[in-house]
Amino acid sequence: MKTKETIANAGNTEVPCYLAIKLLGYEFSRTNAGEDDEFWIAENSNNKFVASNQLELLGLIYMRDIRGQNWKASDTEIDNYLANYYPAGLGK
Repeated sequence: MKTKETIANAGNTEVPCYLAIKLLGYEFSRTNAGEDDEFWIAENSNNKFVASNQLELLGLIYMRDIRGQNWKASDTEIDNYLANYYPAGLGK
């Protein structure tokens, strides 16, 4: 039986996510928003993404790439998600 590769969100994913973002052609920067708050920014001529770490940043880029300009979830998509993962919270 083939062993499944497992990758977890950890310190060793920070640089690979940064490198992936750079390979996608994004300019990359960091900004401080307060004493302990920093935000990472990736932008190109069409989009600007802001997140608290490189993994989240790459996730936003990929989410936008997959879902396109209409990336936001519809009410039906939200309802289906909540029903699947938080059924007790729906009061049904």
